[in-house]
Amino acid sequence: MRIATIPIFILEVRADENIAPHTFEYRGAINITIVIRGDNTNRTIRLRSNGTMFTVRPNVTLILDNNITLHGHNGNNNTLINVNGGALIMNHGSTIAGNTRGTGGGGGIDVPSGTFTMNGGTISGNKTVDNGGGGVCICGGTFTMIGGIITGNHAACANERGGGGVLVHSGTFNMRGGTVSGNTACGLGGGVYRTARGTMNLTGGIITGNSAKEYGGGVYIQVGYSGGTFTKTGGTITGYNSDRNNGNVVRDDEGILSRRGHAVYADENRRKETTAGARDNLNTSQNGAVGGWDN
Repeated sequence: MRIATIPIFILEVRADENIAPHTFEYRGAINITIVIRGDNTNRTIRLRSNGTMFTVRPNVTLILDNNITLHGHNGNNNTLINVNGGALIMNHGSTIAGNTRGTGGGGGIDVPSGTFTMNGGTISGNKTVDNGGGGVCICGGTFTMIGGIITGNHAACANERGGGGVLVHSGTFNMRGGTVSGNTACGLGGGVYRTARGTMNLTGGIITGNSAKEYGGGVYIQVGYSGGTFTKTGGTITGYNSDRNNGNVVRDDEGILSRRGHAVYADENRRKETTAGARDNLNTSQNGAVGGWDN
C-alpha cells in the first residue's frame, strides 16, 4: 500500500535578510507546505524593493512560524503578503509589520482568494493610502482569527473605505479569538470595516481601543445592499460610553462625537455606543433597542 505524503519545506532563517518579491507557485504539484521560522532568536526579512514580498498561489500553504518578522517599507505600491488562491497561517512568534500600501487595500495582508488563519502572532504598523484595511483586507477569501493581535495599523479616508485593522470587502471574516486593538481609520471603522458584500462572524476575541473619525470606532457595518451579513454571538466590542479609557471611540480633531457608534455602527437605528459583551448578541437584521443595540 502506498501512503501519500504532503511535501513540507522548512526554511530556517539564521540571519536578517533583504529579499525581492517572490511568488510561491508550483505548477503540477499539489499540497506544498512551506514553513518559515527564525533560529534561536527573532529574524527579520525585509522587502528590498517595491512589490509583494510573498504571493501564495493555489495548492501552496505558507506557514509563518516562531521568531520571524516580515517587514515592508513606506511608499510601497503593494501589500506585503498576497494570498491568491493558497493558504497563509500565522503562528505565535510571527510578525507582519511596517508596510505602507500606496494603491489598493491591505497594507499588511491582502486575501483576494484562498484562506488566512491567524493562530497567533502580530500584524502591526501597516497602512493604506487610498483604500481600507490597514492591517488586513479580505477581498474574496476567508480570514479566521483564532489568536494573535492586530494593532497599530491605519486606513486612509479615500474611497469612503476604512477598517484600520481589517477591511472585509467581500469574503468572510470569522473572529473566534485574538485581539484587534489600537488601530485607526481616517473615516469609518477604526477596528473593522465590513462592506455590504462581506460577512463577519464574531464568536470570540476582543475589539477594543480603536478609533475612527466619522463612524464605527470599533466596527462599521455598511448596510443598504444584499449579500453580506454581520453576526455577533460572542466576543467583546468595547464602547467609549462604557469605558472611557480603553473603549473604541469615534473622535475627530475637535473631540468625541456622539451617536456615531463608538462600539458598532450600522445606521441610526442600529448602533452601539456602550460595550457589547460576550453575552450581547447583535446582527444586522435587528432594529434599534433589539438585542442590546442602543437607540
